[in-house]
Amino acid sequence: MHKVICEEPRHGGGRSKQNRRTNLPDELMPKFEGIKCAHTNHKSFGEHLGPLKRWLRSQVGRPWNDVYSEACCVIKSDSVVRADIKTHLLDFVLRNTFMRDDEIWCFQTYRCSGTSESPVTTLRDRWHLFYVHPKTGFLREIPALPSRSRRYEERKRALASVCRWLNDGRLLLQLGGLWFECETQAWDDSPEGPPFDAAFKLRLGESHAREAYHKAVYCVRKRQLSRKELRRYGLKNARNGAANDFVSSIDDDFLRRVRGANGNPVRRSLRFGIYARIEASAEAKENGDAQV
Repeated sequence: MHKVICEEPRHGGGRSKQNRRTNLPDELMPKFEGIKCAHTNHKSFGEHLGPLKRWLRSQVGRPWNDVYSEACCVIKSDSVVRADIKTHLLDFVLRNTFMRDDEIWCFQTYRCSGTSESPVTTLRDRWHLFYVHPKTGFLREIPALPSRSRRYEERKRALASVCRWLNDGRLLLQLGGLWFECETQAWDDSPEGPPFDAAFKLRLGESHAREAYHKAVYCVRKRQLSRKELRRYGLKNARNGAANDFVSSIDDDFLRRVRGANGNPVRRSLRFGIYARIEASAEAKENGDAQV
């Protein structure tokens, strides 16, 4: 197995006969060369880990101790190549797992960042594909994360349940479980800064407005729908407001990113106030130097 995984085929030559060694001109041939040099093995070192992943996937459902024992019988660490295969085998399997709140977590140690504890489902990547169940000790495969297109479709369906456009300037939003009618205007880069959005109660940049509404607009004012309007649109207010909310359906860290990008009007006013005081002090200092 170690030859299949770590040895690449012979390279050189090419599709055309002119690139072959026997057809090269004399000026490109070496001046001095041993008799066996042209016939030695010119294979290079490469890592083809596909067979190792397929073998681990075929062992899912078995005890990890038995799987590792069978692997050690074949992949002996008597050479650098075989030791490298065993290293990759241990990289693919998360072994330091434990239970927390009926969920499987993993304890990992890094050289630079120290230690960390994370759920197993969030660690799926090209190097972490399997884990050992903390209670049964069986080898399990980490479920694959949904693709980017699938995540986009799921988020689009989630937004459709809490956002309905009536026309280009009016839409219905569910905020905190309650339905509101919002009036929107086109986003413009005014000298005063990003406009204030009444739905988010923050200042929205153009990129964040497009991410939230899929248009370069912002909410000017909002009004809660009456019972008659709810029956007319076929809507219903939700009791658990956290589960039905337009803001939480966009992204988990949307508000954090908006506040970090000058979305907080209080922080923005304080920041521009500090800049104004600095500019005023600099102008006063220049005027004083000019008078002297």
